[in-house]
Formats: sequence, C-alpha cells, structure tokens
Amino acid sequence: MKSERSVGIDCLRAISIIWVLLYHFVPVQAFNRGTFGVLLFFIISGYCIAFSVETSQTAWHFSAKRLGRLLPALIVCGLLTTLFKNLMPELVEHGREVKWVHYVYTLIALPTLNVLQANYNLPDGAYWSLQIEFQFYFFCFLTMALGLKQRLLALLCAMTVFRTLTTSTDYYTSNDFFPFFIAGVSVAALVRGRTGKGIAGILVAFAVELYHLKFNVKQPSVPIEMYRSLLLWSGTAAVYLAARYDHVLPRSFRALAFIGVISYPLYLLHQDVGNMILRWAQIGRDTTSDLLVRTFVLPAFLAAIAWLVYAFVEKPTIKPLTVLIADPLAWFRQWRPQGSDRGYPAAERSGEIARQ
Repeated sequence: MKSERSVGIDCLRAISIIWVLLYHFVPVQAFNRGTFGVLLFFIISGYCIAFSVETSQTAWHFSAKRLGRLLPALIVCGLLTTLFKNLMPELVEHGREVKWVHYVYTLIALPTLNVLQANYNLPDGAYWSLQIEFQFYFFCFLTMALGLKQRLLALLCAMTVFRTLTTSTDYYTSNDFFPFFIAGVSVAALVRGRTGKGIAGILVAFAVELYHLKFNVKQPSVPIEMYRSLLLWSGTAAVYLAARYDHVLPRSFRALAFIGVISYPLYLLHQDVGNMILRWAQIGRDTTSDLLVRTFVLPAFLAAIAWLVYAFVEKPTIKPLTVLIADPLAWFRQWRPQGSDRGYPAAERSGEIARQ
C-alpha cells in the first residue's frame, strides 16, 4: 500500500530540505542553487499526488486529503512566524513584514488560488512554492471532477505543452514548474507498471524543460539554466530509484528519513524565523564559528521545533481533519453515544475515509 511511508522518498525529502536550509543559511558558493531543492520537492509531490488521485473516491475526497495534510502545519507554522514578526519587528528583514490579516488571508488564498485577487504578504518567503503546489492540486481536482482521473498524466502533459507554446517567453507563469510535476506523475506510472505512459510523460517533461532552456524562458524564482534541466533529469531518476528499491535501503537510512518526515513544517518555519534568530544572536557570515552555527546549530534548533509541530499538531490532526472535510456528517456521528445511530458504523466509515 502506498499509504505507508516510503523510507526512500522520505530520504529524498530530507535531501531537499537540507539543500534549501544550506542555501538560505550558509554563504558558500556550493549551495547557491538551493532552490533546486524545491524543484526536487515538486517531483516528489507529483509522484505522491498520482497515488493520492488514484486512491481518492471523488474529487472532493482528494481535496479533503490535501487540505487535511497541509492545513494543520500551515496554520501553526504561519501563526508562529506571524507572532514572532509582530513581537520582534526589529529583527524582520525589510519587506518581509506581515500583518495578522495577511496571515489569516493566506489560509484562504492558498487553497483557493487567491480567488479574491487580493494583495497580501505571505508569512514566510518560502510559501511561494505552496502557491505552485495548490495550482497543481487544483488541476488534479478538475480532472477528477470531470471523471478523467485515469487520464491525469495525459491531460497534465497536454495542458503544460499548450500553455508553454502559447505563452511569451518573457512572461513567466507557474507552468514553468509543471515539468517537475509531470516527471513525478510519470514515475508513479512506471512504478505501477504502466511503462509506456510513464516513458511518454518523462519525455514530455524533458522536452518542455529543454524548450524553456532553448528559448530563454524567464523565471525569476528559479532561473532556467542547464543546471535546472540536469536537476530535472537526475531528480526523476532519484525518485524512481527511491520508490522502486525502497526495500533494499539499510536501517541506517531511517535517521535521514526522519528529517524527511518533518520536512514540511521545517520548510514552513525555516527561512524568515531562521534569519530572525541569526540577527537576534548576532551571528555573522565570516568566521568558522558563525558557519558552524549556520550549518548545524540553527538547522537542528529549527528541526526540533518542526518535530514538535509534527508530533503534537500535524500527525494527530491529519486523519480527523481529512474525515471532517471529506464527510462532516460522518465525523460528527462518530462522537454520538454508542447505539444512538444503529445500523450506521460511523467510526468504521470515518476510519476508512481517513486511510485513503
């Protein structure tokens, strides 16, 4: 069952978040392309979401699983970031300020793709990738709502190619990141034994990325260059190997996988809060001790906070929140006194929904 965690995939999540942390905190040339860690996240997301779509009963059920997975940590981490910024504004980088109303609206804007088209500041600069993720989820939702979930990969490829060919190279969009989602969905097809579809999808992803490279498509978030294309190719291979040969990984990899387990709250917390901590502690960028703090101490401290969020918020609330969103009536029935709803095993139904 793909509902169980994969050590291999969690190890790749760990590599991704470590890559991003080093990029943001360690001023060393070797880490200056740390945003590529986000691109690896996108490939992993495409792989995992493909299975989520396949096991979802309806489009709404799919959305409930996504919201149940993402909202608990987003609410808490966004709250902590906004609180710290408002309590210690002198530590906030200029332009990174956030008002409480913006935090609240972020929780609405991200899942709805900013349906109100309001101007707002994200609690943390790293949240830009969530805007891309939710656009991918929305496409999956529409595909399922139209009864075409078996055609997800083909439609994703067609939409991406169409938007790529009809958009000016000087006008950047979220579409510029969709080859990475396509690659992940294609890997899922390969793992499922759908070799032809998987190979075709990977070829489309690579071709679109090469088109971006050939025609110098502008993308300020992650500039399109040969290194980005290499990341797409190597990341696709890494996700396939992690998924296909997960069972051969030695137990020692579980320590790395643990970082992958807490990678989502760690990602949400790390950037602005981490930089505020560095300013508060007056950690520079030049001495050996400064580099040690930036490389090991600060990431470990942030990981400890992320673990607390995972252990006390994310892990215990994902399934109940998924059930609540997917079927509110079933969620409320499970709290009725025993025997008050004879003939309807609400608790069993709730558990079944949560496991999807």
